This record gives sequence, C-alpha cells and structure tokens, in this order.
Amino acid sequence: MAAPSCTAAGSGSPGDAVHRTGDAIGVAEAVAVRAPRRTATAWRSLAEAAHDRCRAAGAELLLNRDIALAAELGCGVHLGSEQLAMLQERPLPADVPVGASCHALAELEAAQSLGCDFAVVGPLRDTATHPGAPSLGWDGFVRLREQVGLPIYAIGGLGPEDIAEARRQGAQGIAAIRSLWPAPL
Repeated sequence: MAAPSCTAAGSGSPGDAVHRTGDAIGVAEAVAVRAPRRTATAWRSLAEAAHDRCRAAGAELLLNRDIALAAELGCGVHLGSEQLAMLQERPLPADVPVGASCHALAELEAAQSLGCDFAVVGPLRDTATHPGAPSLGWDGFVRLREQVGLPIYAIGGLGPEDIAEARRQGAQGIAAIRSLWPAPL
C-alpha cells in the first residue's frame, strides 16, 4: 500500500468531528481520527460516523490506537509508539493501512519490522500534545529517516508552511492537528 496523504479529526463534539472529517475528505486520501478523551460509546459513535463518511467519499480511515475497532469496521489503524513493542506481527491485513507514531530509532525499526505502511516521526518542535518532550529538529528527523525504509511524515509544531521543508528533508509530508484546524475541537 502506498503511504497516504493524511489529515486528522480531533476531540470536539461527535458532530463537529464528523463534520471536520467530511471537510478533510477531498483534500486527503486518508483521514486519521484521534479522540483520546472520549468515552468508549462516544468513540465508537465517532469512528462509525467517520467510517461511513470516508467510505462514501472513497477515502481511507485510520483509527488512533484502536486495533479491535479498526478490524471490526474494516478500516486502518494508527498505532501509538507504546503499542509497537507489544505486537509480534502486523495487526491488520496487508491491504488495510497501518501507520505508527515513532519518536526514536527503536520504534521506527519496530514499525518497519511489523510491516507498517508509514510512520509519523516527531516531535520536530515543541508541541502541546507532548509537553516537555525533546524536539528532534530537522537534523534529528533526517538521522532517523536515513536508517529505515519506511515512508515517514514529520509531526510536532508543524503547519502547511512547513510542507516544502519537510519534503526537502525527505518526509512524505507533515501530520498536524492544531495548525490545520483553526479552532480547538
């Protein structure tokens, strides 16, 4: 599977998140949905609604960290870095997208070994999502990218204005939430 062009929907009301998922379709080949503060019922409702919208539009959907629900819905999953060490094999069939968040070489190697289709590497800069986490900067990103053969997206404090630089540094592109959604969800 080719690495997708991705965007993300976050943690507002289910209606807001599904509406934004709909907005993302058409500008991205895949939509990654992440909603860490939702109840299990609200998460399932959001995932099902996003799945329906993505399927109708011909876009891939990746659910953040929820392998079981992704398998049930027949959509992709975006693995958290903590999940990589716990898995012995690719969690979904080869024709279903699997991505991974990585912050270090060992995580990238695990993602590659599992057969992930792509990785998101960062944070490149300071970010509210990972307060206090050390930033890689472009030099750190390049050092990691050069050691694996996976398609890699840069993340962490980046916005659309960083896409050209990300490409120059060997990234497929960027992944972002806050810089792409003007108002908090």
